[in-house]
Amino acid sequence: MPDLTNLTCRSTNQRFLNFAIAVLLTVAGSVLSFSAGAQTEGCQSAAGYPVSVHCGGAPSATFDDRGRLWVTFVQDQQVFVSYSDDTGKTFSRPVAVNPVPEDAEYNGENRPKILVSQDSVIYVSWTLKTSPRFTGEIRFSRSTDGGKSFSEPRTVNDDGLFTGHRFESLFQTESGLLYLVWIDKRDLEASAQKGEDYTGAAVYYAVSRDQGRSFSQNYRVANHSCECCRIAVAPGEADNVAIFWRHVFGADTRDHAIAMLTPGGQVLDMNRASYDDWQINACPHHGPTMIPADESGNYHLGWFTNGNAHQGIYYGRYSFTAGRTMNVRRIDGNPGAGHPFLQTFNGTLYLVWKGFDGQQSLIRLMTSSDDGKTWSEAETLATTSQGSDYPLIVSNSNGLFLSWLTDEHGYIVRRISPGSE
Repeated sequence: MPDLTNLTCRSTNQRFLNFAIAVLLTVAGSVLSFSAGAQTEGCQSAAGYPVSVHCGGAPSATFDDRGRLWVTFVQDQQVFVSYSDDTGKTFSRPVAVNPVPEDAEYNGENRPKILVSQDSVIYVSWTLKTSPRFTGEIRFSRSTDGGKSFSEPRTVNDDGLFTGHRFESLFQTESGLLYLVWIDKRDLEASAQKGEDYTGAAVYYAVSRDQGRSFSQNYRVANHSCECCRIAVAPGEADNVAIFWRHVFGADTRDHAIAMLTPGGQVLDMNRASYDDWQINACPHHGPTMIPADESGNYHLGWFTNGNAHQGIYYGRYSFTAGRTMNVRRIDGNPGAGHPFLQTFNGTLYLVWKGFDGQQSLIRLMTSSDDGKTWSEAETLATTSQGSDYPLIVSNSNGLFLSWLTDEHGYIVRRISPGSE
């Protein structure tokens, strides 16, 4: 396993310069970011914005086993849940998960998450922003009555510190274990009190074995993760999960690491997964994507980089057996391309991402029918010249659907795989 701990910090001036560069890279084209609420027709009213998935921010979606589409989003400092029985054409009246407003984070890389278990328990997680200086808490709630009401929100990080706990990911195994994984700065705080340098943040997780009634203690995965990128989670063997995240290697190389986690707090087979040599002392706000491959122990990976070795969106196939990423190829090297998302359906691998042609944002798609060995030509699924969110894919037994929020069109659910509604 590579050394993930030999890290140093650069000067404050260089940190601010690199952060500015990272921000420019993230919003290349100026229309890549999404506004606080969609400005679609019908959102504005004399009383303000009506509560709606079309008017809120940063939605996440999932299908339950019956084909109902569930969406969570943030509006007016509250997390809401709504559902659709016609694949996004109409939605139910939104229900507040947190009845008391709190400063819930909502941006492309830090959005609320939603899952529905086989026995119809609805799980929702989000990040509570506790100050303007990148501090927060990992929040969780659940519904056992079909989304009519939600339990009182709880904080899952157990350190009690006023520091960064952000960018959580929520995942449930086939047996029903619930994982929460997030970026955590408690070790940065501890190092600062000792007068020691500490680069980046850390990755932590907790597990619930009782449908979200309670969570385990917090387990640390690794020190020196990047501070603000989403974490990809995918199933492993038994009740283990694989996670894939942006990590700080050496002084300031922001590439990616991968590891297998157990529900008891063990971290297995942690390794470096990308070698892009991105030298930047700031967070790019560009997290990766990951799903299992056909071969056991292998995973399809997608990520963004602006390194010395690679620039753009990349695909690769990681093998835990070999301990390395293979079949690495560039998907899109054009300026403004970013935020890939992977999913599979009926033996076909789908990769969507956001592009920019100089005038408008594009949602692009490539497919592979041979488990990532070869890929189709890229096609454009949707466009907008106004502000828009990052693309996500949601799936049910009938196919795959693009989940995308835009200022121009509101919230879009659009089929991207062959099949009927």
